[in-house]
Amino acid sequence: MIRLVTFDFWDTLVTDSPENLRAQTEAEDIHERSGVALAERFWSLNRDPSPEEQLRIVLDIGRVGVAARLDPDAFAAALHGYISPVLVHPPDLCPGAERAVRELAARGVSLGIVSNTGRTPGLILRRVLERHGVLGYFGAISYSDEVGYRKPEAKIFHVTLERAGVRPDEALHIGDNPDADVVGAQGVGMRAAHYTAGFRRPSAEADLRIPDLAVLADEVFRIAPRKLGG
Repeated sequence: MIRLVTFDFWDTLVTDSPENLRAQTEAEDIHERSGVALAERFWSLNRDPSPEEQLRIVLDIGRVGVAARLDPDAFAAALHGYISPVLVHPPDLCPGAERAVRELAARGVSLGIVSNTGRTPGLILRRVLERHGVLGYFGAISYSDEVGYRKPEAKIFHVTLERAGVRPDEALHIGDNPDADVVGAQGVGMRAAHYTAGFRRPSAEADLRIPDLAVLADEVFRIAPRKLGG
């Protein structure tokens, strides 16, 4: 029986409009150049820096040495501005996400989040879910900036399973990325559901392929138990 379902955050629980993405990214040149630097130093290695480390990289790309010259109050103000645009232009819940969360919880399934964060840290993403009234449903939450590892790295999944107190074979992860979500979860022994809304090509390796989150709870309870050692 599946005792824990973990969700990816972006493009699984919530989704951004093109307008929101444009509004969140005003300094395009610095944004793109710092993205390359972050990818080369951290993300390509499935690692994640803290928000403070990210900001120092971004500031120094704009003007070398500026991060070191900021006093603590100025740096704190800059950090707030860097991590919080999503609160000004908040994403919407994906269609069917609230129903999936409520139905799974009502059936006694524990819920968690396993998600890479990019530029917006887990601290802020929790506030997004709180605004939508669903944060309280999630127990074991692992955001990559807090764990220090990114999907598909096994560590972020293991941390979540340990926090939830369940075995891998008792858990299912759902997300939109065939590699980070499907391969990553299956690599630690979890079941994996590929969320395929938006004309995504379904993963052939996924245990479930979910085009509509509204059917997730029913599909989870149709999963046959694994044979011992299987």
